Amino acid sequence: MRLVVDLSSMARWLGPPVGLVRVQRHYSAAAAAFEASQVAFTVFDPVGRILRQVSPQVAAEIIAGDISCDMSFHPDPARIKMRFYDRWPAWARRLLMAILRPRRILITEIGAFGRRNPGSPFLCFLERIETRLMKENERRQVAREDGSRVRIVPLRTVAGDKYNLAPGDHLLLMNSDWAHTDVAVISHEARSADAKLIVLLNDIIPIQFPEWYKPYDVKRFTGYVNLVIGLADRFILTSRRVTTDVEDYAATLGVHLPDLRHVPLGCDSARESKADGRLPDGLETDRYILFVSTIEPRKNHSLLMDVWRRLVLDGTVGHSGMKLVFVGRSGWMVAGLLAKLHGHPDYGKTLVHLDNVDDATLSILYRNSAFCVYPSLYEGYGLPPVEALAYGKALIASTGGAIAEVVGSSGLCLDPLDAEGWESAMRDWITSPAARAPYEAKAAAFVARSWEQAGRETLEAALAPFADEARPPEG
Repeated sequence: MRLVVDLSSMARWLGPPVGLVRVQRHYSAAAAAFEASQVAFTVFDPVGRILRQVSPQVAAEIIAGDISCDMSFHPDPARIKMRFYDRWPAWARRLLMAILRPRRILITEIGAFGRRNPGSPFLCFLERIETRLMKENERRQVAREDGSRVRIVPLRTVAGDKYNLAPGDHLLLMNSDWAHTDVAVISHEARSADAKLIVLLNDIIPIQFPEWYKPYDVKRFTGYVNLVIGLADRFILTSRRVTTDVEDYAATLGVHLPDLRHVPLGCDSARESKADGRLPDGLETDRYILFVSTIEPRKNHSLLMDVWRRLVLDGTVGHSGMKLVFVGRSGWMVAGLLAKLHGHPDYGKTLVHLDNVDDATLSILYRNSAFCVYPSLYEGYGLPPVEALAYGKALIASTGGAIAEVVGSSGLCLDPLDAEGWESAMRDWITSPAARAPYEAKAAAFVARSWEQAGRETLEAALAPFADEARPPEG
């Protein structure tokens, strides 16, 4: 029995990893070290519409975030033709890219050269050209904590020959593959080869709350889920809340679900900081409240902005010297939210937003915060609140989705729509450290599941034999 892990989403990612990318990297790293089965890695080629082999060496670079594939002007993997050039033949798309995206082509070719020739005397010169070609946000995204840079490379430098699934293979698709693969093609290949298709599904929030997403993303995600319900052999789900959500959704469709396995996520309980220990300018130890999350409407930053204004106006913030720190990159449908943030009377003073934060700085921010907050409206799991507890930080979190399930009694959980409740709790915790002391004690006793344990259990769930694969007992 062989485990096949698809790396398509990670191969496309650029910049500090968000929650879903962290999950993929941890589980893929666990797969690379997994001794209970043979392991292979693939990426989906949207031109040839096939899975291609990825060597262990290249897989290690993808998992570590050392390289990122530029998929500009490649056809949409899920075959939802939203862009005008998605309908063009391959030769015309390549010509259009050469005309409109020469900058991107040069960047990827320099990246490919740098990977092939790390000791070349020309590399320093080429990297200076690369830096000049990149936009400011791209330069930030490729910068690494150790001073190196992520290489942006063409898909051809990552993908090998077609990967031929074989009987006994268990192919694992994770999270963002709804946008980066064609599950219908992959499922057909799996069934033809008598292989099994396993899908790790974090949640179905775009189906439950389409107003938080762009219409075409809702269409794409819904189409993917509807397909995998009928095509997957097994779902791995990360919380009881998501399991119930998926069961309820399948009932509305009148369809039977595949085999379900519940495996909670892990947590970085003790990140080792490579930085010198200094906080970002303007922040002082125990004088800020931390909210780690992508900036998007679902995360409920708006509630905290309203609550913070009240706490400023009544003098709570001024007397305490506290700041509220948002950490996270901007997501989608955020124009109104960012306008509210940037136009907030306290923005840049006691309300701070840090974007593109690396792991080392994030660790420093967690360790030196007074306490953490997480008011998200709905989550299929909720990694940041678990991380906050793992750092021993008192936590005020919401009851949205699975958050209360994973936080348990270790944090104070409030209704994400109860602005008065959040205002009262934050005021108490700011003005009286003794008020949050019981939750600091609970956080200190909190034992997080390690990523090693979560990865091992996920891979074991992916490899668990099906009835038609069970071996007859010996003797």
